[in-house]
Amino acid sequence: MDVRTLCLGALMGGEATGYEIRKMFEDGTFSHFQIASLGSIYPALTKLTQDGLVTFVEHEQENRPDKKIYHLTPNGKRTFLRTLLQTRPAEDRYRSDILFMLTFAEEMPIELTEALIDEFAARHQMMSQQIDPENTDKHASTSTYGHDENGKPNPGCCFVAGLGQAMCDATLKFIKENKQGLLEELRNFKANKS
Repeated sequence: MDVRTLCLGALMGGEATGYEIRKMFEDGTFSHFQIASLGSIYPALTKLTQDGLVTFVEHEQENRPDKKIYHLTPNGKRTFLRTLLQTRPAEDRYRSDILFMLTFAEEMPIELTEALIDEFAARHQMMSQQIDPENTDKHASTSTYGHDENGKPNPGCCFVAGLGQAMCDATLKFIKENKQGLLEELRNFKANKS
């Protein structure tokens, strides 16, 4: 999806600054499946404002530039929902430097291969905790979107979180069951190569 649509979606949860929107994509609600950089968010918000899809209120700050707090307009909400209904999702892609590196495990020291696998597992363990909509230890900006006025997670967010946790759990299970076998296979490969 384009950054304009992502910004509209972020504002569906309520008002936010450009920085808060970036945090949703950096380590918040959307961070595990979408990317929106600060360099693309502000131009998108400017265009959305010009198109009447969002408005903002400026708040003065001492010794800092004014803070803009963006709000979705009724037309912005209609546009976002229409876009959801008319969008054919692009193919999902999984990008991972660690997995790319592990493809060449036989060329690396075994210790590095093991460290990469352990890092991959640790990241998935942390991701599972961050995805959990019931986790109250998350930053305030990451846990407010997708909740109703009583703080209860919305059904769609619960589904996505459950799917994310299932994927993390499957990854961790696979690593636990296959890591030692890979390391042993690499030791044998390197011994036969010498």
